[in-house]
Amino acid sequence: MRTLILLALAVTAACTTQRIYPDPGSSPEAGAIVRADPAFSAGLPVQVRLRMAGDRRISLGASAIELPPGRHSLLVDCRVLESGVTRRFVVEADLEAGREYRLVARASSRNCDAVELIEQ
Repeated sequence: MRTLILLALAVTAACTTQRIYPDPGSSPEAGAIVRADPAFSAGLPVQVRLRMAGDRRISLGASAIELPPGRHSLLVDCRVLESGVTRRFVVEADLEAGREYRLVARASSRNCDAVELIEQ
């Protein structure tokens, strides 16, 4: 039972959203959400992870970030499970307030070719 509780806590922690605002008083409605894959991939063949937004590091447990609208530079890792290859990409994004976006990989069984940001 203890193991099950610890596993549930780990999975919950891996699905957090990190808020990145220059002004701590900014309202959440004014932001945009960018989602990647969870920190614990549970065997996903390709995993996309957020590493940085501008000059701000993303915590290892965050699978999403909330940013103010505008232009942002996102540093993203893309890992292909079968080959073990990880490639790093910079994704330039123009985000709109109140919108949700997802980072999606274009990959083969051996390599990640690109990461794109799509609106959900």
